[in-house]
Amino acid sequence: MRPDQDEMLEQLYYANYKKLLLYALSASQSQGSAPELVQDTFHEAVLHIDTLMTHANPGGWLMQTLKYKMNENDKARQRDAKYLLSLDTQLLAEPGTEDQEIAHILEEDAPSPLRLIRETLAPEEYQHLKRLVLDRASHAEVAEELHISVYASQKRLQRIREKLYSVFPERKRKK
Repeated sequence: MRPDQDEMLEQLYYANYKKLLLYALSASQSQGSAPELVQDTFHEAVLHIDTLMTHANPGGWLMQTLKYKMNENDKARQRDAKYLLSLDTQLLAEPGTEDQEIAHILEEDAPSPLRLIRETLAPEEYQHLKRLVLDRASHAEVAEELHISVYASQKRLQRIREKLYSVFPERKRKK
């Protein structure tokens, strides 16, 4: 980036970070992911700095980008939750704990999506997916628990999704 672009981005950061974070915290279902979403917003700003330099309302651009990021995040969580939850069953257990009703369903003859997921993923991959999707933990929380970087947690989720697309090809997004 050029020095003028760097300076503008820094000014935008100091002028808008708190406002964006407060918005993300108040509107996001997962409080832990709010800082990550704001960080992704500023990453997007770096990628589109030329557009931002000439934009009439750069602060508004950042807010709109954050809203898109939050929407994408919610859609991804919902998509991931479909892998782990069946709409036909009532889930009464606390997130992250075993439910006897689900265990009974797993023992039936027809392979359920949850059984296929457990058979496809290694135990640590399944636990990673469960923490992010069912427990609604943020990548930052999971990364801290596993002593890895946030990027490593995101990359692990990407690889888990790729594995699951081989079992559930109908779930893969069409480009």
